[in-house]
Amino acid sequence: MIDRGEFVDALSAAPVGAALLAMLECGVRREVPAWAIPVDSDGGAVAAAADALAETSLGSLLAVAVDAAAFRVGPWMPDAPVSLAAAYRHVEDRRAIAEAIGEQFGSALHAPLDPATQQWWHSGSPDNEFFTRPRFRAFDDVYGAGQFTLAGMWTVSDPPPEVHGELTGAWELEPDPVSRWRLPARPDARVFEVHRPADWVQLVTEYPGTGRPHPEWELPGPNQLSGDLHELLAIDWQHGARISIRRHLVPDWAAVAADYDGVHLSWAGFLTTEGFVSDLGDGDVALLRYWFSERTHWVRDVFAEPIPLDAPHLDPDGALLGVDVRNDEARRDDDRAILKAQRGR
Repeated sequence: MIDRGEFVDALSAAPVGAALLAMLECGVRREVPAWAIPVDSDGGAVAAAADALAETSLGSLLAVAVDAAAFRVGPWMPDAPVSLAAAYRHVEDRRAIAEAIGEQFGSALHAPLDPATQQWWHSGSPDNEFFTRPRFRAFDDVYGAGQFTLAGMWTVSDPPPEVHGELTGAWELEPDPVSRWRLPARPDARVFEVHRPADWVQLVTEYPGTGRPHPEWELPGPNQLSGDLHELLAIDWQHGARISIRRHLVPDWAAVAADYDGVHLSWAGFLTTEGFVSDLGDGDVALLRYWFSERTHWVRDVFAEPIPLDAPHLDPDGALLGVDVRNDEARRDDDRAILKAQRGR
């Protein structure tokens, strides 16, 4: 049973959650661009946004959330610290929106991993060595500070069509045509579930690894300046930035792989945990970053044979292209070769 009050509190405290609430309010305000984080809040717009969720699909909600995480308050956006500060300042004014999300979508957002529905999405050539090197071995080869290992494989749980375009952008799959395959995992796969920041903290404290040093720490991210943090840091309860840390704890992925086959970030986990700085005491922190959606990061090959699927539901008139590997023999053969190489088969 989901504690909806606890979920509302977690959503409001989280960078992605706060940005999502702001963007949903913005969506019903004609005087503010639909993609913006407004600098104020309007009670009538909040009520209208909360009411509108009754007619909103899960996929449409997730599309806004993924956009918020990657392109509004994400590590690549120069104005993310200012946008997040604006979202946090009025997050309590938008509590009705958060409550409506919990009421309408709470169960779906907290769904545990369904091994049978896993999908592998891909773009890129089999001539690229990065795509063909074997996975599940060199676990110390990590991305960024080490929030995931490049020795792992990603799957997503059959996401709704409305969010496909946002996922393709957030995962940086463009500009090559994007394919997808069903990649069922074994029913008995050992999976660590992340629904809240506390779950990620549990993972990094039970399997502790120290993150690689950064020339700058997030936030600010690679395209952000520490001088832009003053508005965000003035909010003493925020979880989007710290200017001084001792250690950034990340998972020791080899140790995780000894006990688990994968780590699953649910949609609720994504909304509340992506970009959330957890203070561990004595200046240590934990931060899950760069997952950008519901996903499972697999550290063991527990998969049945891949099944080709139709193209992702992308905008046919836009820059994003999908490919139906059921009907494209050349692409199907390329993808099979990549999957075979990654799995060492």
